[in-house]
Amino acid sequence: MSGCSQSNAPQAETTLTVTDQLGRTVTVPQPITRISALHHVGGKIVYALGRQNLLVDQALYGVESNLMSKIDPKFAAMPKLLKGHAINTEELVALKPQVVFAYASFDKSEMEPIENAGIKVIGIKAETLQDSFEAVKLVAQVLGCPEKGRAYLDDCQKLLDLVQERVTTIPSQDRLKVMFAGPKSIYTVATGEMLQRTLIERAGGFFVSQELKGFWADVSPEQVVAWNPDVIFLGSSLETYGMDEIYKNTQFKTVKAIQAKKVFTFPSNVGWWDFPAPHCVLGVVWSAKTLYPDRFKDVDMLKVADDFYLKYLGHSFTELGGKL
Repeated sequence: MSGCSQSNAPQAETTLTVTDQLGRTVTVPQPITRISALHHVGGKIVYALGRQNLLVDQALYGVESNLMSKIDPKFAAMPKLLKGHAINTEELVALKPQVVFAYASFDKSEMEPIENAGIKVIGIKAETLQDSFEAVKLVAQVLGCPEKGRAYLDDCQKLLDLVQERVTTIPSQDRLKVMFAGPKSIYTVATGEMLQRTLIERAGGFFVSQELKGFWADVSPEQVVAWNPDVIFLGSSLETYGMDEIYKNTQFKTVKAIQAKKVFTFPSNVGWWDFPAPHCVLGVVWSAKTLYPDRFKDVDMLKVADDFYLKYLGHSFTELGGKL
């Protein structure tokens, strides 16, 4: 199969059997003409493959959906199937997609009514870079455009390689110590089992909370002081707290990141770059440039983001209102 053929010529209907990222065997019709994506990962991948014309719903969520609606009337007119965390199953079934790309974390009870209606459900996940790359390959296989998938992943890998080439020579003892704070407060940190560790380590940093387990761990002020990070990243903060509050916190007055004014908010106003999805490679480049600006003086992060979004979302980062 070649890369996402747009031919209008009639094609004989066949089937394709794949193993999704939940380990299930799923047989889908070919060619695919109507799809839905019930999570931002699936939606981004569909857009990156240039197959958004097959979507029966918006398939982009949150702030990204709102911003896209402002500049793309066709997108704005499409239905939203995910309201909060609830799927409008009846509306989805009525739209008659042949295939639904659903995230691995969705409850089985949410998927059963869709499958009972004769709609095929493909489970995808992107909790690691490897998972997200495999998700791209899977979606591209189902949609009959493996070449598009390879091109997208090649561009993602080029950004990772750009960073690797420049940080690989940093001695371990000179790597900046980074704490990644999460959605609830400065005392909620990403653990060693989360994607954020990969992003920071790929960017040449030392991830201070690498020994912690689980999903966002609460830590004490004393632990933050003991780690004494050189840099603090605020990710997925949802504007619940910010740099000013952290700098005013007297418990942190001895922390290097506070003394040097090196607290940075991860780019997040057009979808978070620290969320599981292939586009998180932009977060690796941004992190590396933030940590080691001298090594990335020639890298225009806004241009990198603009080019990536334009090519793989149809609108540039700046056009969508993106800010760094």
